[in-house]
This record gives sequence, structure tokens and C-alpha cells, in this order.
Amino acid sequence: MYSIKSKTTNEITIKKSRFLAVAIPVFEESNIATILKKIKKEYLGANHYTYAYVIGDSGRIQKASDDGEPTRTAGFPILEVLHKHELTNIIVIVIRYFGGIKLGTGGLIRAYSSSASEVLKIVTLTKKVTTFKCSLKCSYDYLGDIDKYIRENTDLIDVSYDSEITFIFSLVSDNFKAIKNSLFNRNHYTDRLVILEEYSEYA
Repeated sequence: MYSIKSKTTNEITIKKSRFLAVAIPVFEESNIATILKKIKKEYLGANHYTYAYVIGDSGRIQKASDDGEPTRTAGFPILEVLHKHELTNIIVIVIRYFGGIKLGTGGLIRAYSSSASEVLKIVTLTKKVTTFKCSLKCSYDYLGDIDKYIRENTDLIDVSYDSEITFIFSLVSDNFKAIKNSLFNRNHYTDRLVILEEYSEYA
């Protein structure tokens, strides 16, 4: 899944109503109330502050709000757009300044969906990257080939020489499987790679 790098805004006008979409990265549901409070102060006098958010690696936390618009005509269309783009750890708030012309149920759904879609066209996406800190032991018989490969394909942290050689290095999830398989082949077809730590971030 993807997230976004920073707060991004975009505005569209439909039948004299202004729809201002604000996309903001958020990683804790406890921060939502503070974000909404700031947005309402920043954009005073709007008729509606509708929103949807998805939080968590599997999108397990999600909510949509119509904020006074007819049921499922605002928040839910925004949420559907987030799902379509496979986004998480994000809130999209669509602020409406009513222009005097009613849009009807279908028109509202299209307006809020379009507003969310347009702001997502200009965000900077980030992708979840998992980094693994690993160790690998090998005998002196296979040192040359393994040493060269690790230095060229991972971020080498340390090497210790004892009865066997121990390499400590880090690598990212995109390369993990290929590097592990290659080290397996180079290390006399033995799986001696151990994951010591792992952490994830959106970058």
C-alpha cells in the first residue's frame, strides 16, 4: 500500500459550489480530531467539512463522515477513492462552500469523488519499505565470493573473524528474497542468514 508525503490541497468548482480537498498523512487515529479542528480554523465559514480516512498497514482503521450532507453522498465516495488508490495512513477532507445550486444525490457523489480524485493526482506518494538487519555466517572457504557480494548488494555494518566469519548488514524488503537466495547459493547451499531486526517506514 501507499501513503502520501505531505499535506496537499486542490480546489474545484461545480455549479458555483467550491470543493476544496485537503489530503494529509496521518498515522494515529488519535490525531484525527486535532487535524479536523485545525482545518475548520483554517477554512472558516464552510457549509460542510466532509472526510474519510484509512489508517494502518492493512487499512484496518477507516471512517467516513458526510458532515450534514445526505447519507453516503460525501464521506463514502471519498473513502472509495482512497481504496481505489490503495492508500493508507491518510485523511482526505473535502470542504464545501455552497454556491446556491443544489446538486442532488448523484451530483454530490460525483462532486466529492471528483474532488478527492483530483487532489490525489498531485500528491507525492510514498511506499512502505521494510529494512532488515541481518547476520550471515560462512566458512573461510567461501569468504571471497560472499564478502564481495555483500559489499556490493547490501549496506555492510560489520564483519567479525573467528572460527567462522560473521557479516552484519542491512537490506530492504524489495531486494531481500533475491539476495537471500544468492547468498544461499554462494554459502555452499546452506541457509545461514538470520534476521536480527526489522523496521518499516513510508518513504
